[in-house]
Amino acid sequence: MSFLKHIDKNIIENLMNSHEFKAWLISRRWFGDKFLLSNLDFYISLEYFEIIAERIFLTIIKISRGEDYEQSYFLPLLYYKNLNQILEKSEKEKDNFIKLTENTFSKKIAITLEKEQKSFTFNLLEAEFTLFFWKNMLFEQEITESFPKLSLKLTLYEEQFQDKENMKKVQNLIEASIYSERYDIILEQLGKGNTTNLLFKLTLINKVEDSEPISYVMKSYKEYSESLEPQTLFVLVKNNYPGAPNIYGTIKLMGKDAIGVYQYIPNQGNVGDIHWNELNEMIYEVFSDPDGDYSKLDETKEISQLIKDYCEATLQVSSEIAESIKKLHHALIFAEDSNYASEVVESDFYLSNYTQKLNLMISDLQYLMKQESENMFYNLPKISSVLIDTKDVLEKFRTEFQKESIDVQPVHQDLHMEQILYEKKNGPYQFYFMDFEGDPQLSLEEKKQKYPTEKDLASYLRSLSYIKFNTLLQYIEKKIVDKEKYVVSEEILYSLFFRKGTREKRKTLDALLRFLNKWEVKIMNKFLKDLNPSITLINYYTIERILHEVQYEMLFRPNKFIIPLLGLQEIIENN
Repeated sequence: MSFLKHIDKNIIENLMNSHEFKAWLISRRWFGDKFLLSNLDFYISLEYFEIIAERIFLTIIKISRGEDYEQSYFLPLLYYKNLNQILEKSEKEKDNFIKLTENTFSKKIAITLEKEQKSFTFNLLEAEFTLFFWKNMLFEQEITESFPKLSLKLTLYEEQFQDKENMKKVQNLIEASIYSERYDIILEQLGKGNTTNLLFKLTLINKVEDSEPISYVMKSYKEYSESLEPQTLFVLVKNNYPGAPNIYGTIKLMGKDAIGVYQYIPNQGNVGDIHWNELNEMIYEVFSDPDGDYSKLDETKEISQLIKDYCEATLQVSSEIAESIKKLHHALIFAEDSNYASEVVESDFYLSNYTQKLNLMISDLQYLMKQESENMFYNLPKISSVLIDTKDVLEKFRTEFQKESIDVQPVHQDLHMEQILYEKKNGPYQFYFMDFEGDPQLSLEEKKQKYPTEKDLASYLRSLSYIKFNTLLQYIEKKIVDKEKYVVSEEILYSLFFRKGTREKRKTLDALLRFLNKWEVKIMNKFLKDLNPSITLINYYTIERILHEVQYEMLFRPNKFIIPLLGLQEIIENN
């Protein structure tokens, strides 16, 4: 490892500007503006660079393109020659090796050592995936004492842990930093990797005392900018809202939050899993035979009974969660702080601006599609017509909106089902809302703006559509596609909506689609019955989410492009 002594900022910066590193970087889930930067025509500079614990590279990278684009990210990297060198015993499992390898960038580099050029394989792993990183950042006294010299600062949010339980958890964390040898530590990634920031559950086990293990959530804020989350959680604590985690502290790097330490809330999962699991169990039992006759499965009462039998938890969640969301929205209003006060805006002005914004997004998508080969799936006339029709529907929404004003306030902004954890023992569900950083697709200025509560409702309902179409696609893959023939399941799904005429097992899929639509409507009605929202505003924000999804899938998972496209097509057909 002696060659690391020769690694400096210039070598790392040159490495980062290689096409290989840029391609690896843009594949990261947290990396933004993929649409704008997909051609790799950008430059990476290091705004901050320090090596700690001999092999951890603490960096802030700045992405720039010409004079009109800049974005910075917190990117700690860990060098290793062999994974076994850096892993604790608890981390040496096959699945973890695979995950770490998938999150590693490797490239051969040449370095002059003692007037002789030598080549090395440079393995750089996103450091947060290892206990080595967290133990050094939180519990290595030599490093924590050098924080001021490293432009790092630990900030504690004392208002968040005034009660006995949370005070105990914070004291335990501090004790572990002083007497680290007394504790075993276990690290587990949260969010299945589908989060815009990296989230980990860190559990401390006291080897000396016979006490229960205590867990915390560690969040690495990837986008290096002002974070809204600490202040939002502070508002929720001020309003005595129990359905969100407390934040115990942050590590600021050059004045901005880089790492957050949060209360871990025990839970049984997220509400999306409930919907997905119950729906799929029902579908594969009801439609077990793809050659069966389902022509009689059109009676509303019969379908309603099946949903009642199979989707008991989904129905209960859908009935109860609306009240929790209303309470969340109420708790996000704090009149003493103008940034968290509610307001009233003139609807015509608001919707005109929003319609213009969405039309520009559509135009950008149309331009991107034209850059692809004419033979690409995106350039089929019927797909192009969906985007054209969307502009017409938006204009219809704008001109037919009846109310003269719209209430706006702070909202969650990204309230999809995976952001909502649940716990249920006896009685009603307990819901916990996570991630209050705002919509990851928006700029900081846009995140600071206020929105109608329908923005959150649209995010939630959009999850239903995604579950529905993914279930349909999965059924096609498992039950319809002939494994001995080269058939693309997404092509069958496309044909179901956009091509007329005969096709194998069309009747089964038509019946299944009708069944899924009735499931979605029933769950949607359960959810909306006590909310009385503006359906027009829900449609506006649903379209915005779908356009972001279309853009992402087209660039990085083109085979899944059909899923959000069908959501857009449904809105057009319904309006």
